[in-house]
Amino acid sequence: MDTATTPVINHDPARYATDGYCVFRGVLDPETIAAARRELDALMALAPESRPEHLVEPHVRHAPWLRLCLDPRVVDRVRAVLGDELMLIMSHLIVKPPFDGRRVAWHQDRPTWPTVDGDDVATAWLALDDADAGNGCVRVIPRTHDRARAIDHGPAPDAVFDLAVDVAADEERRAVDLCLRAGDLSIHDGRLIHGSEANTSARRRAGYTMRYADPRTVRIDPAKHWVPIYRVSGAMA
Repeated sequence: MDTATTPVINHDPARYATDGYCVFRGVLDPETIAAARRELDALMALAPESRPEHLVEPHVRHAPWLRLCLDPRVVDRVRAVLGDELMLIMSHLIVKPPFDGRRVAWHQDRPTWPTVDGDDVATAWLALDDADAGNGCVRVIPRTHDRARAIDHGPAPDAVFDLAVDVAADEERRAVDLCLRAGDLSIHDGRLIHGSEANTSARRRAGYTMRYADPRTVRIDPAKHWVPIYRVSGAMA
């Protein structure tokens, strides 16, 4: 591949507003990640027949996952792109087993959350395993988070989630593979178009997505939202 046209991962928080995402290397140490993997194994053992892509909101029921969401090393990176005032609004473990992990079609996060009013929302994706193109790492299309963009999510029957957004060929050519080592963190805007391919390798690909929002501009009705909301940074944290 021509290196002059190969997409380069953004590591600069100052470019987050423009590109819609940023990657931070080595955020959590190996010991913390090893402990998280043990917690993941225990969680999966509780429901061995369930699809592991649908381990939703573990932070509400299991303290170790909430501790990860509140870890200053994670929160500081989210503050770097979203601002000092933060609330945690949800989380989700997405695990692609070896040879079995399904693809995630191109989509946006924010339009799928009917209880959330406002756009200053970010998804922090913590790599629990090494993730690359071989085992289905996250792919993003930079600069596709324009609030004025018309989005029509349609069905994606062979994917993890039954939704997809149409992506033009020139946009797909700009996609960036977010190759992460365990302990790395990527953060993307709630409206950035992203997805991932199926895991066809012999390696698992596990990631923990933690969703944060700016309480000054984002409103959530707690009576309708399905999980508690936590203030994690700012004057009222």
